[in-house]
Amino acid sequence: MKNTSPEKSTALCILGMHRSGTSSIARAINLLGVYLGEDVKLGSPGPDNLKGFWEHLEIRDVQTRLLARLNRKWDTVAPLPDGWLQSEAVRPFKEELCGLVAANFSAHPIWGWKEPQSCLLVPLWREILKPMQTNLSCVFVVRNPADVAGSLIARNSLPFNVALGIWFHYNIVALKDAAGLPVAFLSYEQLLAAWEPELRRCALVLGLKWPDDEARLRQTMNAFIDPALQHNHAPRNRLQDLPAPVRELYQILSAVCGRTTARHDDIEKTVSRLSQEFQAYASFFETRPQVPRPGRLNRTWSRWQRSIRKRLPKSAASALL
Repeated sequence: MKNTSPEKSTALCILGMHRSGTSSIARAINLLGVYLGEDVKLGSPGPDNLKGFWEHLEIRDVQTRLLARLNRKWDTVAPLPDGWLQSEAVRPFKEELCGLVAANFSAHPIWGWKEPQSCLLVPLWREILKPMQTNLSCVFVVRNPADVAGSLIARNSLPFNVALGIWFHYNIVALKDAAGLPVAFLSYEQLLAAWEPELRRCALVLGLKWPDDEARLRQTMNAFIDPALQHNHAPRNRLQDLPAPVRELYQILSAVCGRTTARHDDIEKTVSRLSQEFQAYASFFETRPQVPRPGRLNRTWSRWQRSIRKRLPKSAASALL
């Protein structure tokens, strides 16, 4: 993993659960001068995201295949296996991501990417970017978990508590694994209500240069930000009905939104406790590859043969079997 860039660059990882507003934040960060990749590689708008996803398709593809190699999908609530980062199974994906970064971003002093599965893979990015002389910072997008769950129910028909479990998994893992990195926490709801102060604070925290042409930025952002696209608004009292760990984690995230510092050491102890509790319980639900036992396969095949012989004439059944 050789350094392919002559000068030290900065990469911004936009962290946040699916349906948390990461697409809007990605475009906002892009308008501040952060390179996200060629337009053709950022995909097209979809029915569930009319303003675009602003998501690098090649990064999404690598991360999806990597999780599949680890027997996980995007909606997993099971932690990644112990030692996954140094396993031989992950090595080819490290090399692929290194090549992807070199080919797409090495010429840009400040670049970034948004892909929600990155929440589960922060240690991988920390490892591959360090020898490439690239500083890693994060924009952490926060949205009411009840609203996220509502959006996932509408898009994926997930049960409410399952959606909350995925939200908790993504957020607690990303918080824990991003410890020590510069992080700006952004509230999706606050961005929709008043994008400029929220974006200015993000730029201040991460040292991003505010564009000289403020009028053009305001015109573009005002045309892009549309509060009407937020279809899920849970009532305030719905938060009281959420599981206690979800409420506690959301309270932590809400408290750090609005800060003007890139370090958040004061929340690490609570995050560590919630992470340990999550790891202890979530391991009960770890998925394993479903490999049929030979004996069971043979019995199923025999039953199917008997069924065919009963339903078809003898000559037809013999030709088929």
